[in-house]
Amino acid sequence: ASLGQVYRAMTHEGIDVAVKVQRPDAMSILAKDAMCFRVLLAIRDFVKVVTNSETNDEKVRKKQDIGTVINRVARDILREIDYEQEAQNSKKYRDSLAFLGFVTTPTVVHEYSSKRVLVTEWVKGDHLDKLSTEEGLAMTRMAVEACTASLVLTGYVHADPHEGNLMFSNDGRIVFLDFGLMSEVDDFIMEAFARGIQGTLAEDWREVTKAFKDSGFITDPISYRANDKEKWHTFGIDEVTGEDLGLAQLAQDMEKGMKKVEGGTSRFGALATVLNKELSPNWLMFTPPYVLLLIRTFLTLEGIAAKVDPDFNIYETAMPWAMRRALSPMTEDGIKAFRSTLLTESNRIQWARLMDLLKENDAGVGDNRDITEDPDLVEIDTETSELKSKAATQHVVADALGTLLGSSEGKTLRRVIRDLDSTDLIAKLSSKEARPMRRAAIQAAGGALSLPSIKFWKTKKKKTNDVSKTVSIANVRPSSDESTAMRKRQTKWRKKVFWLLLASHFHRQIEAGWRGAWALLSLSWLSVRISTGACVRAILNTFGWRRKRSQKEEDIGVVSNADAAAAAH
Repeated sequence: ASLGQVYRAMTHEGIDVAVKVQRPDAMSILAKDAMCFRVLLAIRDFVKVVTNSETNDEKVRKKQDIGTVINRVARDILREIDYEQEAQNSKKYRDSLAFLGFVTTPTVVHEYSSKRVLVTEWVKGDHLDKLSTEEGLAMTRMAVEACTASLVLTGYVHADPHEGNLMFSNDGRIVFLDFGLMSEVDDFIMEAFARGIQGTLAEDWREVTKAFKDSGFITDPISYRANDKEKWHTFGIDEVTGEDLGLAQLAQDMEKGMKKVEGGTSRFGALATVLNKELSPNWLMFTPPYVLLLIRTFLTLEGIAAKVDPDFNIYETAMPWAMRRALSPMTEDGIKAFRSTLLTESNRIQWARLMDLLKENDAGVGDNRDITEDPDLVEIDTETSELKSKAATQHVVADALGTLLGSSEGKTLRRVIRDLDSTDLIAKLSSKEARPMRRAAIQAAGGALSLPSIKFWKTKKKKTNDVSKTVSIANVRPSSDESTAMRKRQTKWRKKVFWLLLASHFHRQIEAGWRGAWALLSLSWLSVRISTGACVRAILNTFGWRRKRSQKEEDIGVVSNADAAAAAH
């Protein structure tokens, strides 16, 4: 509305349209404003040079002062007033998120549009202020999911998703408006942001610090000063690991700040506060121009979410897409890091890391029926919320693995699975050290059987929140014909890839001679043991064995003697 005015009209063909007309003096006003800022900044710099009054901090930050921000804003606004470019942006954004199925943009009526007039079909829907609570929550969640997917997967981000630019259509989809201001994100930045989201949820502040360093937000090398009177100094580099020695100290300071501020692991605004007020006085940070738009995007979304759900956690909503990016790196460094995390140089599984990860998440593994149910419809005891969160994370990982296996983005994952030394893996899975893993497999398989329950005693019905209707509507995700077709293709390719990889490893065992034959026998015996344990688990669940345990045991998935026996070596 600041650069143009929108009207409702009807074409000669009888189509309801929105007509966006640029203000006649928009370009001249913007040019004058930009020039005034540049002249004032030039005078300021001249005075500082003549009077030799430039501070050390200003010299260090010279490459990123207010002038660079003004230049970036002026460039972006110049693009924003080109309505032909905006029409292209709208289509590009819609196409980039077509796989979601619930994101759309207004259809441009090109025959009536020009550089200063943009005509689109009228959207049948409402803005946030006219929505019910459940519709508002649904729209907010879809907005966050769409923006996060664009940030870490497609790299094409809507930079101005305020309430006026979001609508909830009559068919349940979210409609984005106004594509003058967009931001493009490089692959290495997408990977850094994905790691930052995962690190924040896991409270792994060292990983969050690395992500900020890789994205250019924190200087490389890391610079520090105790107070504003000191000069910036670096910590140096570890000669063995090559890691910046300032990383650990900065991670500690970040942890203190995030724990001190309210909503440290749930609100993006809390992170922005810590970076700006707690850390920047002592740690040298730069704000790359692209980061300004991204910060604006997520602070805006978080503000909208707070109106419909005060407990909204933006990181949890973003987690599935961050996980998909983590499992599908695109940069050379990301691919190397991903492979080294899973495989050794000889292509053997990183067993110690895998077992450590399993131990960390073991408490969250239980009957998968609890995980696949809508978590918002179940009242979660605060004592076990962390364990449920771990279980949900495992569900996200499994879903991401399944999706990527049949998609073009999953080529790195497929190559890792292809190169894996399956003979060594089978041997390790049959060992005593793998009991926790076999136990988890039994519990997951037993829950997946989902046999009907037979009750021999009365049980207290678990209370559910009165907002069940709200939650159920908020969790609904409409699916377009295009996204449905894409998922069907992925499912088809996932099955094909699975059998190809399985056949590849089977032939590898045959070629390995007696060692491969022994591995196949071990795998067959292992499958029998897990299947038997799963059946026992399912039968016990059927006859209500789960009801005998305490509620806390139920939540954390305490292992039964039958499970332990079936998983034992």
